[in-house]
Amino acid sequence: MKARFWRYAYSTLRRTLRKWYRRLFGIRKQPQPPKPIKQSENTPLTDADYEYFFMQLLEGVEHGWRQEQVLRVFEALAERTDVEVWIAWLRGFGEKLLASQSPNRQLATRMVHLGDVGCGEFGDIAKEIGIKLLARAPQSYQDSNSLLDPGDPQEAQAWFYQGIQQFNNGDYQAAIVSYDKALAILPEAHEVWYNRANALFKLGRTYDAIASYDKALQYKQDKSDAWNNRGNALFKIGRSEEAIYSYDKALEIQPNYQQAWYNRGVALGHVGRLEEAIASYDKAVAIEPKDDQAWFNRGLVLGNLGRLEDAIASWDKALTLQPDRYEAWYNRSVALSNLGRSEEAIDSWNKAQALKPE
Repeated sequence: MKARFWRYAYSTLRRTLRKWYRRLFGIRKQPQPPKPIKQSENTPLTDADYEYFFMQLLEGVEHGWRQEQVLRVFEALAERTDVEVWIAWLRGFGEKLLASQSPNRQLATRMVHLGDVGCGEFGDIAKEIGIKLLARAPQSYQDSNSLLDPGDPQEAQAWFYQGIQQFNNGDYQAAIVSYDKALAILPEAHEVWYNRANALFKLGRTYDAIASYDKALQYKQDKSDAWNNRGNALFKIGRSEEAIYSYDKALEIQPNYQQAWYNRGVALGHVGRLEEAIASYDKAVAIEPKDDQAWFNRGLVLGNLGRLEDAIASWDKALTLQPDRYEAWYNRSVALSNLGRSEEAIDSWNKAQALKPE
């Protein structure tokens, strides 16, 4: 049995690794800031502490903080909390805001801005909450602290926020109609072009999405999310080198943009620039060590380069984060067999078979 397994594993290593890699479509967003947070305590944060530091984060972003400064806040508080607890608190905070009748316009807009900085899941959740707050009553948007430029006509803002609400409800075609209404009034509104592009991409209208991302970037060249998403659209239609250029532009603006590093790694691997792909995945996992997909992809590239020990180490990382990942156990078994570690290979093979999808 071992001999048969050995021969099978040896013959399929590279074919398996390449197959898993090809199956990856994987493309899955200074002024002086306030004084930095300094905390010497290591006692857990209270609910009031979370709210205080969150408001300080929002204030920092309004004063020009970028991703690096935001991440420093989390680092300064690392002995008192972690990202998972932060996220749980933020979800609860968002539920309270959404249950309130108060419009919370300024707070909502600042939460959207925090999400645009690019600080992982925490920022994404903050942005989602902010957009929900802004979208629930578009007719009331009269102040100038908006996602569009100060002084924008109220009607354009109403169409814009209606489009956001429709997008969040999954009605992408209706969202595009609303964005078009806003653009008829404000044709240079980069945020509208950007959101319109996202809706087009969701509908599979990839070329139209790229054209809208280009319009957004025409009016705001330093919008890192637009460069990143433009790269995703280009990758989808097979223009991988252009996608890499877009990811590079996003990273020039926001060097710690984890998703852009990940996407860049996928695109580089797709065009055979494997060493560069590994370097991109290294950046991605340095910024977000819990990204199991990045660890898994990194293992695929290392395997294709014949660096089997390193590939196994990457898959081990992925499995630590997601123990029931069939393909990681399977690839691990094949790599181990080629290193002559047959007992470990069989053990991994058995685990893979137990998890194999029906």
